[in-house]
Amino acid sequence: MSDAAYRAGDFVWTAFPERENPARPGPRHVGYVAATTASQKINAVLVSYTSSQPWHGPTPPGVYSFDLAAAAAMGQSRGFTLDLRRLALIPITREWFPDLSDNGHGVIGRAPERLRVELEAALTALLRRGPENAERLGPNLRR
Repeated sequence: MSDAAYRAGDFVWTAFPERENPARPGPRHVGYVAATTASQKINAVLVSYTSSQPWHGPTPPGVYSFDLAAAAAMGQSRGFTLDLRRLALIPITREWFPDLSDNGHGVIGRAPERLRVELEAALTALLRRGPENAERLGPNLRR
């Protein structure tokens, strides 16, 4: 399967890894495709964490909350929080994307282009400030 199954800006069902076991697939979870990559060595996507829990307190850089109306415009059934500080580079396999072989590949929504560009710039700025600003999960894909 090529990276064409997913595009930056997609919200997709994934087996986002848990902190307790960051290199193994976790339970079924909605993730935000922040970036895609395809090379001779890896075929993977960079996925950001989402949560249906509202954010409480001051919002740090890289955290975005969407109310029900904004969420519905992106194919979501309820408000959610997107945390660009929690990332997983994961291979495009059925193990990590349980709906990969289904029609639609488990994509449940998409960020509008303007928001996708804003999130991409925010993620780039966050990572430029230093690697300590983002939690990185997922298997080691270096070869």
